[in-house]
Amino acid sequence: MSFFNTLPFLSFLVLSGILIERILFLKKKGIQLYSKAGRKNTVRFFLPAFGLVFLLWLLEIIKPALCFSFSVLPEFLSDILIQNNLVRIIGTIFLVCALVLWTVTLIHFKNSLRFGLNSGNQGHLITSGIFSFSRNPFFLSLDIYFLGITLVFPNLFFIVFTIVAIISIHFFILKEERFLTRYYGEEYRNYRKKTSRYLTLFRK
Repeated sequence: MSFFNTLPFLSFLVLSGILIERILFLKKKGIQLYSKAGRKNTVRFFLPAFGLVFLLWLLEIIKPALCFSFSVLPEFLSDILIQNNLVRIIGTIFLVCALVLWTVTLIHFKNSLRFGLNSGNQGHLITSGIFSFSRNPFFLSLDIYFLGITLVFPNLFFIVFTIVAIISIHFFILKEERFLTRYYGEEYRNYRKKTSRYLTLFRK
């Protein structure tokens, strides 16, 4: 069984395991992580559509790991476009970096990890640690992770999925920034001046 074939699925298990462990840890402390506010019809429509695409994505990384020969996708979407081990090694480095950044971010969130934009359920604004280098290390780690998967399995499906995912994440970040500016006010505006959206090396 090829290392490159199993790595994406194993990395997904690690990614999920780290997040689940953190969620359970915070729940034991009585912290409400999810927001029930603001769930509109557009969100109810979007979630099933996103779930279906994500399920296809997950099947495509499970298939090589378990040596499944079938594919739900047509061949032109699932055929590997670049047969190059150097590209896959670079993808592996991306995956490792994403997992490290993901882990460090969840640790540095401390008790302020939240899912959803709810002004009635926000933690403290975290600006130290990894957050002094990036305002969005959580989303940055996802961007790097999806890029890594695409480099390990460079087919049309993963390329399109990654492009759409990165664009969607960026627009969510913009929405979140407006929310955080309203909620934290001057504290967040000062933080924005000192720390870049993605990396301080690429300050706006």
